[in-house]
Amino acid sequence: MKSISLYSARFRVIEYVSYFLLVVPWLGGLLGENFLSGTPAGLVLKLTLSAAILAFIFLLRDVRRKIHSLDTLKQNLSLAAIHDLKGPLTAIIGALSIIEETDMEPGLRDNLLRAASQSSRDMVGLIQILLDTEKMEIAEMVVQKRPLEACALINEATARFMPVSVKTGIKLVISAGEGLPSLYADRDLLLRVMENLLLNAFRYSRRGGEIRIKAGSSGGKFRFEVADTGSGIAPGHIKRVFEKYYRVDGNDENSRQGSGFGLYFCRLAVEAHKGLIAIDSVPGRGTTVSFEIPGGA
Repeated sequence: MKSISLYSARFRVIEYVSYFLLVVPWLGGLLGENFLSGTPAGLVLKLTLSAAILAFIFLLRDVRRKIHSLDTLKQNLSLAAIHDLKGPLTAIIGALSIIEETDMEPGLRDNLLRAASQSSRDMVGLIQILLDTEKMEIAEMVVQKRPLEACALINEATARFMPVSVKTGIKLVISAGEGLPSLYADRDLLLRVMENLLLNAFRYSRRGGEIRIKAGSSGGKFRFEVADTGSGIAPGHIKRVFEKYYRVDGNDENSRQGSGFGLYFCRLAVEAHKGLIAIDSVPGRGTTVSFEIPGGA
């Protein structure tokens, strides 16, 4: 895919050419007496051409400004993605350095190794999301649908967050009937969707809060829901949270975390399953993200 900056440079060249074309109709004396002569019809034609070219120039300038803004935003949020990778990488280096330089009890060493291993998986997960997002954008992602148990999917997704739940006092409540039928879906994609939704829920929840995970089926469709009792999202942001690179502005540290890929990836993954994803939020009371996908092959 071509660089945004390359497109911006091309638009700039076209804009300069347009400036030249703007004066061409008024160079009749230099180009010959019959070229758009000074008759009323010729004058009207000159003015019409000039107005059209001028409008085109203004359009080009507006497009170039928007491209420049997008390029700046992409660079800033690429740095945010790098920052997200830096966190687990720092944890890995720190844990391994302690193990290497310190004599410790086997139990403590094992805990550090587990932390390093989890951080490694976090890095791989983020990289995989970036790669899968790119594939889905250019329609190269193939959804691998296989029989899948909704309860098993939820249990696997929540297992990763159990240590965080214990540490923060945020309660995880799972509501998924054992009698749910199997669904046909891409396990890896849906697992990352659930993990992203849970990550956001923990990120914006207060200590001692609650996160509810629900799953159900009706009419051949499966519905999943992740609801938190966190800070919520202002109405002005709701329509844009599934856009690429979009992050909710805020004054707290949580609002500045994230690369702007998580919910965008979730939307693409759900749509790849021919499903729909939605969000409902009340500032100060919490957020609920739900998605529904067909359950059949």
